[in-house]
Amino acid sequence: MRLLLVLILFSLSVPVISLAAEGPEEMEFPSRWGTVTFQHHQHQARGIDCQACHHRGEEMGPCRSCHGLLPTTPLRKDILHKLCKDCHREQRGPTDCVGCHDPATVEESVFNDN
Repeated sequence: MRLLLVLILFSLSVPVISLAAEGPEEMEFPSRWGTVTFQHHQHQARGIDCQACHHRGEEMGPCRSCHGLLPTTPLRKDILHKLCKDCHREQRGPTDCVGCHDPATVEESVFNDN
């Protein structure tokens, strides 16, 4: 009886696990310094825990729904730079600007900043 219960519970959890591993193949984050194309599936394939980025859960919506809008949350740019660069340092990923930002999409306005 216990074995049957365990098998039933396991079979119910399998679809949830597979749904959690889904998501967009890649995501684009527009930036004045060049668009960042985030390879979502590549990061999932590396076994990175969803909570590493989705700290409040995926149901909270995109980062921009809080970060940069609410006065109590840090700017999205600051969070992504810290989160991505820290992980990239640990995992030996790119940490220089052009490692993530596409220089072909840099806005002209960045050259006028003083």
